[in-house]
Amino acid sequence: MASIFKAIGNMIENAAEFIDSRNKIHVSMNHRSYVGGDVIQGVVHLNCLVPFHARGVKVKIKGFERAQWEEWKYRDAGEGQPKERYLHHHKDSKEFFCSHVPVYPHEGTVQVGEYHFPFSFQLPPSLPGTFYDKGGHWSNGSGYSAEVVYYCKAVIDVHFKHDLHHKCQFIINEKFDRNVQPSFASNHKTFMFTPGRLTAKVMLDKNVYFPGNTVIARLEANNTSVKPTNKVTVFVYKHLELRSHGEHWNHRHEVYRQQYPGFEPSFYGVRWLPFQIPINLQPSTTTGHMVKCHYFFVVECDIPGAVDLNVECNTAIMAPQWLFSTAPMAPPAVVLPPDVSFRPPWQPDNQVSSCNSCQKGFSLFKRKHHCRACGKIYCDDCTKKTTKILNLGYDENPVRVCDGCYSSASQGGAVFQEVLSS
Repeated sequence: MASIFKAIGNMIENAAEFIDSRNKIHVSMNHRSYVGGDVIQGVVHLNCLVPFHARGVKVKIKGFERAQWEEWKYRDAGEGQPKERYLHHHKDSKEFFCSHVPVYPHEGTVQVGEYHFPFSFQLPPSLPGTFYDKGGHWSNGSGYSAEVVYYCKAVIDVHFKHDLHHKCQFIINEKFDRNVQPSFASNHKTFMFTPGRLTAKVMLDKNVYFPGNTVIARLEANNTSVKPTNKVTVFVYKHLELRSHGEHWNHRHEVYRQQYPGFEPSFYGVRWLPFQIPINLQPSTTTGHMVKCHYFFVVECDIPGAVDLNVECNTAIMAPQWLFSTAPMAPPAVVLPPDVSFRPPWQPDNQVSSCNSCQKGFSLFKRKHHCRACGKIYCDDCTKKTTKILNLGYDENPVRVCDGCYSSASQGGAVFQEVLSS
């Protein structure tokens, strides 16, 4: 019986057509990137040096997503036994579309020569963006991989075998359904034992970026307390969500950070925080079923002796055309407006030993107080008056001012603006 099956196998193998390796096929497309609903225009190029028999030429165009990860789980090991820990592997995939386009549906002998077969295909609408990411370590419960892939494959259809083919990937940019415009976020915090609060407003120049772009973040800080800010840090986080057979897995991690100097107590002004998005970041993809990825920026104000203030800004990272080819050159340097302060500088405590008004020396019982209008240090007797100072950003509660500044401050105060950097 085995000999019969072997003989049948040999007959099929001998009947199969083999294409000489000197024959070449190549598929070209009019673009390297598309969005859902676009029409792909392409050409299959065939260079035949040795004649062969074929049933035609076709193009396969496919898009799919695939997610897999590992995690430790527990299961019952039997009555009276402790639960058993085991490593569970999740894996699932979903096809968005798979189409076979008959480019040349005729059977015959292909003679020596060069052939060009044009084709077109309309992509389905609302496709997820191209994506690939992997990390962790397999077999210890931290491994994961995720991909959203699109490719076009040209095939010479030969009896029993498809021995001549060429496949190329192309990029799908997820449709960005919002207008490209500046993005805004804000947050504030109060302090347990210190009056006043810190308000931070962050404005981004855009709400969508490409890998390698320079982000221009404008930070407007209004600190009505005497708490300083040690430093300001910008973080870029990636949030990846995978799904498989009804279960889901989330992974958030930092992909970039940039640190900047902090600011003094009672600071009110604008700081510019430029930073570059890493060039190797995978794009956002949010419309898939199994693979979702989005990014957000966090501006963190580091406050000593208190919980830090964070401002979170959501954004989208789009896939550029060079994602599967060569990276672009570094972007040109960005010229920023200067940092500015809308309040007079805060006089440091270690520079003053006596009141700026009555000249009495400070001691354990005669404490230092700052005037919120001029920023200078006075004793308690010379700063007993309080008022809101609207032009300096003290618009919520009355603040301490010196006798010399009270008249102007009670009328809103003088508008102040000082360039801090250029």
